[in-house]
Amino acid sequence: AVLALRCATSKQPFNMVKDPYYEIEVEMLRPGTVIPHPSTISWGISTVYSEAAKHVKEYFEVRNYFCGIN
Repeated sequence: AVLALRCATSKQPFNMVKDPYYEIEVEMLRPGTVIPHPSTISWGISTVYSEAAKHVKEYFEVRNYFCGIN
């Protein structure tokens, strides 16, 4: 989910993980780390969105209840 959030907040495409310089950076920081495929990151964004949407819906349901809005 961290890479998905990084792509979203940095306005980077999911395939940024295929960038050779990114691969070098990851290898320098933690040798042997397997970088996920861009489709895995895309799935992560969908999961983050779905979970956030549930919380937003609950927030407004509670808010509307206490404000008397139906």
